[in-house]
Amino acid sequence: MKTIQILRTLINILFYTLIAVFIIGFIFFILLFLFPETLPSPLNSFSELFNSMLFSSMFSWKMYLIPISTTINYILFIVAIYFLRKSVSSFIISDFYSEKATTNLKNAGNIFVFIGVSTIIIQLFAILYFQNLAKNMIQMKTNFLITLSNTLAAAIDLKSVISIIIGLFFLLFSKIFENSRILKQENDLTI
Repeated sequence: MKTIQILRTLINILFYTLIAVFIIGFIFFILLFLFPETLPSPLNSFSELFNSMLFSSMFSWKMYLIPISTTINYILFIVAIYFLRKSVSSFIISDFYSEKATTNLKNAGNIFVFIGVSTIIIQLFAILYFQNLAKNMIQMKTNFLITLSNTLAAAIDLKSVISIIIGLFFLLFSKIFENSRILKQENDLTI
């Protein structure tokens, strides 16, 4: 039982820290975008650069794909941790076979897999975009296989793969708990 209490405490710390970081980042973005004069002097130049890049015709909409997808994945990560919190609360009362716990594990697993796969896809598109931009600037020919292997190696990073593995692990656990719940119900009916 002590292990579950420690897990619950760590998940709660992570959950509230993620929310606090998101709120601080959101407030900073609002200040940066709407009220740049209220920022301290070292950040004023950053604000001017940010606003000039935001409204510049040199950067296309593809440039904003990475920050937007990162923000969406961050929010989804908070939601996945929320589902884990709900699952752990079922485990504390020794209700391992509840439908609520298995559903929450399944939802968290699906979100982790989505975050991992979407991160790899977005990084792949971003790398291709920047390679194309650099190739147009330099006008240089490269070998297709070397370019493809470098692109794939850069797009598939460790955190995305670990996110997919964690998601699949939670999906496996939810399936195990679901099967156990069904077997327990059948066992209770036969007695």
